[in-house]
Amino acid sequence: MLSALLDALLEVLGNVGTGVLVIADRGNGFERWYTNPPAAALLGYSLDEIWELPPIETIAPEQRALVTQLSDNLRAGQPVPPALEFTAVHKDGALVPLELTIGHFRVAGGLVYVMVIRDVSAHHAQLSLLEADRIGLVGALAAGFAHEINNPLTSVLLNLRSLRKHLAQTLPHAAQAQAMRHLDDITTSAERIASNVRALQTLATRGATAAIDLAAVVSAALRLAAPTLEPRARVIRQIFPVRRVHGEESRIGQAVLAMLLFSSSGFDAEVANTTNQIIVSVEQRDAVVVLEVTDNGRDLTAEEAQHAFDPFYRSQARGAGVGVGLGVARSVAAALRGDVTLAPRRGGGAVITMRLPAAA
Repeated sequence: MLSALLDALLEVLGNVGTGVLVIADRGNGFERWYTNPPAAALLGYSLDEIWELPPIETIAPEQRALVTQLSDNLRAGQPVPPALEFTAVHKDGALVPLELTIGHFRVAGGLVYVMVIRDVSAHHAQLSLLEADRIGLVGALAAGFAHEINNPLTSVLLNLRSLRKHLAQTLPHAAQAQAMRHLDDITTSAERIASNVRALQTLATRGATAAIDLAAVVSAALRLAAPTLEPRARVIRQIFPVRRVHGEESRIGQAVLAMLLFSSSGFDAEVANTTNQIIVSVEQRDAVVVLEVTDNGRDLTAEEAQHAFDPFYRSQARGAGVGVGLGVARSVAAALRGDVTLAPRRGGGAVITMRLPAAA
């Protein structure tokens, strides 16, 4: 009965053009257990051709070692993320960005991954018209918003510098101290606006993989999240210089924001309390760069601890209203050979930890 239901499901997915892969990893390389026609066609192959091709050879050469290491980690017990993005190689040699939605089960010696795949470059075509329009509109508004603020803000900062020189030359010495303090306050506020705009531009724009300063990304995310965090809890920063990590700055920033917002959801938005704290620390631990977000908010329930990484998970408390939640953070970290964990804090609250390998 179960086998018949599975066959029917796979047939339906094939009929609507959804690619499905079943790949096993039992410690001796990847084994192809199932591929449906849409998955093969996505890379330009027939079913007969794809079955002759080892699964690892469909991954872009520069990502093969990462994929192998990631699967080794998952086989050893690390949590399997709900979704990942990789670059595949088309039959004609072109690179195809793919998103994999993953399920898994354990077998003797390893794991079997059941994956639904889609071409990320065709993502907007697969969305509903209204949702695609909303995503495009938000991106366009963010870019336009940043541009429209940056132009007058640059003029403001330049004129503040000129005004400082003019006051220093013409204002009586006794009156200069107070005038300069007011001028410093204005300049600091303007520079904070400029810093927030740069952080928004970074988050809204996809970029290439590079060596990223996680401490700087966390600081930028904290500036953007401040209107949400600060009314709920006092934010304590313990950010130290660390080695760089390889990744895409906008994606890592997205993961950091998800962690911060999940932590802030542990407090009642309507009740401010001076004892509420969110501690954000970035530090180097051997060859690993660690971001830890700790709060003393409401306790994690067993259900929240179990499902917090599920896409679009909703509870009445933690994670409510924060998009896809921690699932995106785990997916981003896993693609970089790192991980994200969630645990109760002793004394109440939660601890979210991201570990990323430092760049060589």
